[in-house]
Amino acid sequence: MATADFEARQLLKAYRKGLISDDLFEAQMREVGNNGQGQYLFNGKSHATEREMIMQLLDEFRCAENFAADYLNQWIAVSDQACVKGGLRAVQHREAYHAQVLEARLRELGGVPQCTVPAERRDKEVALYASKDKTDAEKLLVATEGLDNPAKILSFITDVIDQIQEDQQSKELLRSLVQDEMSSIAWVKEACALMNPAQA
Repeated sequence: MATADFEARQLLKAYRKGLISDDLFEAQMREVGNNGQGQYLFNGKSHATEREMIMQLLDEFRCAENFAADYLNQWIAVSDQACVKGGLRAVQHREAYHAQVLEARLRELGGVPQCTVPAERRDKEVALYASKDKTDAEKLLVATEGLDNPAKILSFITDVIDQIQEDQQSKELLRSLVQDEMSSIAWVKEACALMNPAQA
């Protein structure tokens, strides 16, 4: 273990001095990682390098935010309450913006967007939120299911943030987006309680 730590530190020094390329650095770190060190976890999957882990998160988070922006836009179009429509518009703009900055960072790191939302999930959620037969109050009840513990919901992001040592740009980007997500969750819960006083 001590040997692997030493090797990783030496590789990092060489990389920072520009003595080895990105590809060589990643390949050699992967070898060190295969000896039991340098493993980074995201959603239960092990990555040999911090960069690989971050790119996986960026792609999946981008995918989810892009989808949310899409179905929220459709919900806004059929919303039956002005107060809900106003809040939804703010949340939708946040989600669309998040998808853009996440994709931009992914591409800066050399990645290409790959993640897509499964068709079954897409069809189900779009059918609900774009429906003219369901009220905003009913949609908000569905939207708040499972939102009792925002920190747990966002742990797939914060767990990665906690592991980031080198890529401070991605780390701070993600920390900022988590704060936005907390605001969005808080608004959805407040709007649901307002629109559904009996359940509150």
